[in-house]
This record gives sequence, structure tokens and C-alpha cells, in this order.
Amino acid sequence: MRDWADFVFVVGISSSNICVPTEKGSPVLAPALARVREEAEAVKDIILEALDVIRSDDFDRYFDLFTEDAVWMMPSSFKDIHQDEARSFYRFTRKFKFDQETAVDEVVVSDDWAYVRVSFEGYLLSKVDDGSLPLRSVSRHIWILKKQVDGSWKIARDIWNTPKASV
Repeated sequence: MRDWADFVFVVGISSSNICVPTEKGSPVLAPALARVREEAEAVKDIILEALDVIRSDDFDRYFDLFTEDAVWMMPSSFKDIHQDEARSFYRFTRKFKFDQETAVDEVVVSDDWAYVRVSFEGYLLSKVDDGSLPLRSVSRHIWILKKQVDGSWKIARDIWNTPKASV
């Protein structure tokens, strides 16, 4: 599993989260900022777990990271899909494994919502035929996460596209 230091991490802070100056003039994080940092750690954990699961041989665990009412906005389609359809779409992971470089381009946490911009570039490798050629796999995603009642975070939306190769 990759270390978080391999990724870009930006935490969005709303204007209600401010620093409080001390007597010596150096700022101390206001309680709201401390909470944002804690939430950012929890969001970071689910992102790393998702990236680990995507590369694993147990892709079905990926769906455990999503809310029950999660929506996938598929590339080149006006039709959104939900858990059952997403599981059907990703059936190919029974025969293929992702071997991709990942870039987490941005993470913003604000109250009970967060979003992540993540890019994948690499190949799908056959799990059943060692002689088959790898298939190119490139995608860019925005994951929208929602804090759950129990304090955990889950992915509520996956908006993605498959960019065309630049000429």
C-alpha cells in the first residue's frame, strides 16, 4: 500500500474556521480547525483504503466503502447507476486486476461532506490468462464522500470519465 506522502492533499477550510492568536502572537488552531484536521484524517483513511481495495484481488470490498444510495455517473452516459448496476459493471474485476498509477489531485473536507479528485493510469491485467496482453485503463474521478451517522465516511458519488489520449 502506498504511503499518504505519495499524494497531493489539500484541505478546504471555510471562513468559519479561524486561527486564534495567542499572547505571543503565534496563532493556535481554533477548535473548528482541529475538527477539520481530524475529519481530514478520517477522509484520508477511506481514500487509502479505496485505493488499496481497487488494486486487490477482492474488488467486491470496494462497494463496502459506498453509501447504500451511492450513485455512479458513468462516462459518456446520461444514465446514473446505483450499487446493483455498479456491481454488474465491475464484474470484469473477477477476471482482471487493476495495475495503475494513482494521483490524488485534491481533497477538500467541509463539515459532513468531502470531495476527492483522483486519476488512474495503467492497465488491466488478466487474472486467468497469463499470456493475454494488458488492457489500457485510464480514468479520472471525483468521489464525493458523506459523513455517516456513526462518524465514519463513505463515498456517496463517483463521477468519472475516460479521457482520450492527447494528440
